[in-house]
Amino acid sequence: MDKCLVLFVEGETEMEFYKQVVACARKQLPGKIFDTGIEYRCIKGIGGFKNDVIRKFVKDIKPKYESNCTFTVALCRDTDVFEFSSKPPVRWDEVENALLESGASKVIHIEARHCIEDWFLYDVEGINAFLRLSKKTKASGKSGYEKLQYLYKQANKVYYKGIKSNGMIAHLDMAKIAKAVKDQLNPLYRDCPKVCVNLRTDVR
Repeated sequence: MDKCLVLFVEGETEMEFYKQVVACARKQLPGKIFDTGIEYRCIKGIGGFKNDVIRKFVKDIKPKYESNCTFTVALCRDTDVFEFSSKPPVRWDEVENALLESGASKVIHIEARHCIEDWFLYDVEGINAFLRLSKKTKASGKSGYEKLQYLYKQANKVYYKGIKSNGMIAHLDMAKIAKAVKDQLNPLYRDCPKVCVNLRTDVR
């Protein structure tokens, strides 16, 4: 039976990132083909997980594959908007149940603690090189998002969350970042061993 991995992400930045993670893993495994189809879909903000995921899965993704395909759906999001909210904007159990009822075989949750920008900053050297800043430039701010904004400001640029990075993601050391956040990427590692085997250092 054919398999398909579907990654739903909040923004274009995240889509670039996850594509690079997979590309990095494939590069580390020369001659080995990842025999699962991969679909990436941007749902443009946290509210899209509640409003768009099911529609995109049923109407956009499932019709592209034969009826004997099994789908693993990954919900990739930041945790910051949920950490201090008494009324979370999304009920993940409801989204997961709706996906399973719509034909998904499995739903996995990939949570960037606290936001995807915190992950990027594990390779601040790569960010500084992209922005043509001094290697000694340090990020300043309370959150990963604020720190990345600060670095961009030092280069007279503006970082827009969720928008294509115009090259920044390609400058990041994906293997370094993946190793640093391996606990948070663990659901993806478990379900995609052929892709992620070389990134699973000490993962249990």
